[in-house]
Amino acid sequence: MNISRTIGLALRTLARNRLRSFFMMLGVMIGVASLTALASVGEATKQETLRRFKRMIGTFDVVIINPGGASTRGMPSLTSSPPVLKEGDALAIAREVAQVKQVAVTQFAFDVDVKYGDRTASPSIMGVSPNWTEVRGEEIALGEGITTADNEAMARVAVIGEDLRKTLFPAEDPIGRQIRIADVPFQVKGVMAPRGVGPGGASMDNTLAIPVATASRRLFNRDYYTGMLAQLRDPAQADRAIADITALLRERHGIVPPGEDDFTVTSPAAQVARVTDVGSTLSKVMLGVAVIATLIGGAVIMSLMLIAVSERRREIGVRRAVGATRRDILVQFLVEAAAVSFLGGLLGIGLGLGGTLFAASLTKLPPAILWSAIGGAALMSVAVGLVFGLQPAWRAANVDPIQALRS
Repeated sequence: MNISRTIGLALRTLARNRLRSFFMMLGVMIGVASLTALASVGEATKQETLRRFKRMIGTFDVVIINPGGASTRGMPSLTSSPPVLKEGDALAIAREVAQVKQVAVTQFAFDVDVKYGDRTASPSIMGVSPNWTEVRGEEIALGEGITTADNEAMARVAVIGEDLRKTLFPAEDPIGRQIRIADVPFQVKGVMAPRGVGPGGASMDNTLAIPVATASRRLFNRDYYTGMLAQLRDPAQADRAIADITALLRERHGIVPPGEDDFTVTSPAAQVARVTDVGSTLSKVMLGVAVIATLIGGAVIMSLMLIAVSERRREIGVRRAVGATRRDILVQFLVEAAAVSFLGGLLGIGLGLGGTLFAASLTKLPPAILWSAIGGAALMSVAVGLVFGLQPAWRAANVDPIQALRS
């Protein structure tokens, strides 16, 4: 019997036994659907997290300097930052580290009321150096940003985020209006361009920036910074810059071996790599679970096909009596196993894509269909059918035709 006739016979056999074929497909279908959906949803989540993280960082040609050492794992709380980064540190980095073009500094404060008329908001407040917008790669949508003159004069001026503008000025131009920050009057001179949400889902537009000198001497009464950004002349020199900044700050802070740093210095690329690694690890765990589910589906195929071999002994005997070889029987049962597994895989892919689109509609994340995972799932479904169908096919091929006809 030629291969095309064998395949046709196998498919007709599956069509005659629809219920059994469905149950054989079910396990693979669930496994492949899980694999497709988890891979696509995981990829969408990772991409959105990276997009938010990049929006939060703003640019990749900087080195990020935060207070707090290794015990804070690189991201200390902005509300409890140790007072270790001073103005002299920023000046020394800009002056002595050859890879650094300029240094921008900031002070953060939270839970401070901002009022305009009878409207009140509680944005995150940043005291920023005049070059903060340039170093961060941010844009001013309306008005102008903080200037050197503002900082030198400790001017009471503010640049507000888009969300804060909508809250305080829903129907009027905010430029030139007077707001009160902690009951201190400030004049709005600009509105930042929208930036969206950060990695944690919090809005990055519910912010307000004032000159850092005004913040430190008139509002917060602090002589330290909660963060610095060192803009690099060449982003390829980030690792060298990190090493030089670390050595300089250790010397300035009087830290000697084996003392730990009281600050962290990192690059956006390193932070993005950490986010990517975490996302990849979670994706691998979820995909591992989906693969196990698919293999369980393969085991179901093997069990049901072994039962089918016992029930179809007479059919096998008749085929052998009319000239079918062991190879023909082996191929027929392998084709049945591969076909039912592949059909289950196709249904699973369709179900998984539907689940992906449904999840995207619930989470408002743009769907990310991972075609490599879909192709891999289709190939895996065929492989599962062949591997788990091998034992039943071998047993069917070795049925004694004489005993089978007598049964």
